[in-house]
Formats: sequence, structure tokens, C-alpha cells
Amino acid sequence: MSGTTLLSEIEVTYFRSRIDDVLREGRATAWQRQFLMDMRQRIERYGTRTRLSEKQMSTLRKLTKLRGQADLSFIKPMAANRGSQNHRPPHWRKAGRRRWSYREIKFFALLLLMIAIFGGQALTGWLPKSDLGSFQTATPPHNFATQLFTVTDGDTVRMSDGTRVRLVGFNTPEKFEPQCSREAALGARASERLRELVASGTPTVTRIACSCKPGTEGTDKCNHGRRCGTLRVDGRDVGDILISEGLAVPFVCGDTSCPATPRPWCG
Repeated sequence: MSGTTLLSEIEVTYFRSRIDDVLREGRATAWQRQFLMDMRQRIERYGTRTRLSEKQMSTLRKLTKLRGQADLSFIKPMAANRGSQNHRPPHWRKAGRRRWSYREIKFFALLLLMIAIFGGQALTGWLPKSDLGSFQTATPPHNFATQLFTVTDGDTVRMSDGTRVRLVGFNTPEKFEPQCSREAALGARASERLRELVASGTPTVTRIACSCKPGTEGTDKCNHGRRCGTLRVDGRDVGDILISEGLAVPFVCGDTSCPATPRPWCG
């Protein structure tokens, strides 16, 4: 798609950490905070499938740039020039001995994490396919009862281990890619209402099989890589509550496929 950029896994890790830091510091303006919160929600939902325009990417890099440090653009040429004998050290390295600041220590810790992720991806690419099969066929847990989670939108949550779970049986309005302003407003309200429900009692997320072709669950060919589950608060399914309040519509799938996603909010 012309004029847009897909985030790499390294960028996803970097922006998640830096956005949280900037919001926690409290120095951002109201507009900047809203922009960063929107970007954080989009990255949480789409991960490496997140598409940003050139302007959005430029603004995000500017707002999350470490003070007195290099920004994320340093990472890409480092990876591209890997193994080159003429590779020059980063321009922010200073000669002489001095005390490292907390921000510098945190920056290098984050950089080491990114290098570890990049190295893991490279190692995965070198493994024989027969070895990879053992990871893909491992039996996952049947529920997430012992995990905390955060609300992504009205019908999606993210578990504490990073697993995205699409709640089944209902569909809420889109707040990230709405078809009209009414859907955007209802999508925001559905997300907020789900947070209210979760906070009102004891929530439990239970893992169930997705309605996908055999062997595709957990891949982009099945539910955009998300797992499937139900969310109950004090024993009551949140989907039933949202439907009764006009913030969702029923969405029932078959064993291996789903009908067209209902989106009636734009008329």
C-alpha cells in the first residue's frame, strides 16, 4: 500500500515501551497523549500487521525519541549493515569515562532486548522445518483463568502473555477502522463498557477452538492470528450484556467457518 509502513517486531517492542514511558512522564500535551494512546491501542491490536502513514510514523518517532539519544531509525541500518567490516559505531557513542544516566541504561537494556528478538527470528529461519513442527503442534492451555488481561476493544482482549483473544458469539462496532462516525462512537463506547463490566466483578477468560480450517489456528489464515475465547463476569457472558444494551450484535460461526461479519451501525 503506497504511503504506509508495516511495523517490524523490533519497532512494535520499542514503541510499546516508549509510549508507556512518555505517557507516564506526564509531559505530553492533551493532543500528544491522545495520539500516543491511539497508536498504543492500534499496535496492541495489530502487532506487526500495524500500518502507519509516513506522517504518523514521523510523529510517533518524534514523540517517543529518547532525549539526548538516537531514535529508532538507528536500528534499521544496524541490521542491514550487519557483518560489514566498514560499519561505523553509532554517532551517539562518546569517548571518555563518565557515569551513565538512568535513561541511557534503560535505552541499552531495550536495545539488547531488540537484538535478542532479531537474533531469535534469524535462528528460527535457520532451523529445519521438521524441528519447527514440534512448536506448531504443541498443545496450548484450554483457558487463561490464571492470567490477567487488558481490553483492546469491545470484542477483543490481550492476555498478560501477549496472546490476543477474539471473544466469540458477538461482534461490536469497530473503533480502529470504522465505516462511519456513528460506528466509531459506538465502538469507543463498547470498549469502555467492556472495561466497566470487567471491573464490576470477577472476570474469567476461557479458551475455545476457533471456527477455522484444521491446522490454521494461530496463523494469519485463522482469525488474523488471534485465539478465540469467552469472557464471563460473575458467570455471565459479556457478549449477552453488550447485545442487550445495543453495543453488539450476535455473531455465531460454524465449526470451520464464519458468515460475513455483521456491521449494521452505518445503515
